[in-house]
Amino acid sequence: MYSREEAAQIRKEFWMAFDAYSRKFIGAKQKWITYNTGLKDIVLKFDLDRNRARVMLLVEHRNEDKRFDIFVRIKGFEMLYEDNLGEGWIWDEQLMTNSGKEVCAIYKQLDDVNIYNKNQWTDIFDFFGIEMMKIESAFLEFKPLIKDYINTNF
Repeated sequence: MYSREEAAQIRKEFWMAFDAYSRKFIGAKQKWITYNTGLKDIVLKFDLDRNRARVMLLVEHRNEDKRFDIFVRIKGFEMLYEDNLGEGWIWDEQLMTNSGKEVCAIYKQLDDVNIYNKNQWTDIFDFFGIEMMKIESAFLEFKPLIKDYINTNF
């Protein structure tokens, strides 16, 4: 078990190492889209803890009906990008985040990995890089359609 400070230091080292590693996927001067999607209440996210790693697209609108409407609209465009995503993505209408926030999510999960096990970092880096490239590509395909839908209906 690690002290709070040791755990924080390991997490910091992980994300710094991942940032350096991810340059092979996105280039030296690029950044992952993550929170800069250009659409309010839609984010792309890396999630990692002691049990699993996830690459996620989250619909975070605070109104449950609107959040679900946006999620259903994204699901409706699945044929446009399903070849890019590949298999294994989970569509979850009611996911509770670690912070207790209810969201709609599309995510892919890698089980049995632990942020505190440095021997697993390369596997996690590969998973994060490959799967985030897929979800970013899919997102960029349907973004104009979702943007129009949000601007028209909300």
